[in-house]
Amino acid sequence: MDLPILPNATARRFLDWCDSKTRSLAASTFDTDTTLDTLTLLKLGSFLSPNSIYKSSQVLGGVHTVDYGFIFVDVNKRYGPIAWIRPNHLITNDPEIIRHILAVNFKWRRGPWFDSIRIDPRVSNIVFKRDACRHNSMRHQMAAGYAGKDIQGLEATVDERVGEFIDCIEQRWISSLGTTTSFEIARRLQFFIIDTITHLCFGKPLGFVDSDSDKFNFIATIEQQLPIVQHFSVILCLNTLLKWISDIQLFRWMVVPSSADNTGIGLIMGLSRDVIHERLKSPELQKHDMLGSFMKRGLNPEQAEMEISITLVAGSDTTATALRATLLAIISTPTVYRRLIREIDEAIAKGIVSSPVTNAEAMKLPYLQAVIREGLQQHPPITQLRERKSPPGGCTLPNGGVFVGLNAWGTQLHPVYGEDVHIFRPERWLPENYNDNGKQLEAMGKVYELIFGHGMTRCLGIPIAMMNLNKMLVEAFHDLIFV
Repeated sequence: MDLPILPNATARRFLDWCDSKTRSLAASTFDTDTTLDTLTLLKLGSFLSPNSIYKSSQVLGGVHTVDYGFIFVDVNKRYGPIAWIRPNHLITNDPEIIRHILAVNFKWRRGPWFDSIRIDPRVSNIVFKRDACRHNSMRHQMAAGYAGKDIQGLEATVDERVGEFIDCIEQRWISSLGTTTSFEIARRLQFFIIDTITHLCFGKPLGFVDSDSDKFNFIATIEQQLPIVQHFSVILCLNTLLKWISDIQLFRWMVVPSSADNTGIGLIMGLSRDVIHERLKSPELQKHDMLGSFMKRGLNPEQAEMEISITLVAGSDTTATALRATLLAIISTPTVYRRLIREIDEAIAKGIVSSPVTNAEAMKLPYLQAVIREGLQQHPPITQLRERKSPPGGCTLPNGGVFVGLNAWGTQLHPVYGEDVHIFRPERWLPENYNDNGKQLEAMGKVYELIFGHGMTRCLGIPIAMMNLNKMLVEAFHDLIFV
């Protein structure tokens, strides 16, 4: 999950500068600075092999490529479940270690990595808040909104957005005899997710699906600035620099999105601010949507504005990624495609599934649920490390102050899934394939659930995200034929 932190005007120039500095830093740190290597070896020596230093330079230098996640997978594969990737930074793909680090009431704390995903360095938000007590307090305030408990007509809203999406496909892009019509479904799925989230947040969609366009250049802005966030997550001193610049009014507009912007994340902030002001002026305008939930439970206007922006950016990117990856895997695997369609059609014929499908009905379709689990396991929606800082006294790990990154992709390639872990095979999640009283499925489930975090860092938006996947996949594969 990444958030833009620079406006379009300066993004490209800054990214070019970061690319050169990152490559330079990688070279100087791992190729020439022998003193630093020696000092680090004394502290992290048990996690090093001679070749891992060279490999680590590739990790740091690879921040400006699209191979970041694959590099992390390769590091842990080559050098073990805990590997040294740069001075004072480790990476792990071990599920038990990750659960240990993220356990409730444990002493591991969020590291400065989280500073890289701040939209505005001066305003707290639930994603980057590093103080454990304050973070937990904010989770408590926002849990009902994210879970949909305070959202009136949650499921009906998702049904409306799914229905609009399917209708648009049938009206605009259905092929006929002798005529083949193709369209880019990946981009349109993100339009659908953004409309769904804005409808749940504000009580109405922004109209991405209806206009069939990236309105306000919102997606383009995010995609342009994701690499910048990656650079900030590696060169951590840049976060301090950003905070310093943002405190100077004269330069603040250069580095922080504003609600006065006409495009990108700033425009969403402006929409949030306008709705908040209207509701503050007229209490009768309060609605049972996500924004209403946040305000009712104690978030001030500035915090609510920021959290809605976080929800839209983070939720749209991760949910769309999960949906697109799963859809691609299904239509690329004919046996899975046929079996899923057969399950859906038979459920409809027997009256097990209504139209539109309810979330509860979709949850009872075993092969659909296996497909969704397999899709998320094969392609976790995030690659970022989300580093935690080891506590004083250590934990068999270094004695405090060492940052440990969580390798999401590497974790989901755990041997517990079987030798064919790289193969899209939903059948691995079906109970009838085992005769061990559910032990294998339980072991796999413990690793799978780490996709969404663990303990007090578990993703709050899981219920809504899974509802989107359940409903969209059932309706799409019932109404459409993908060729």
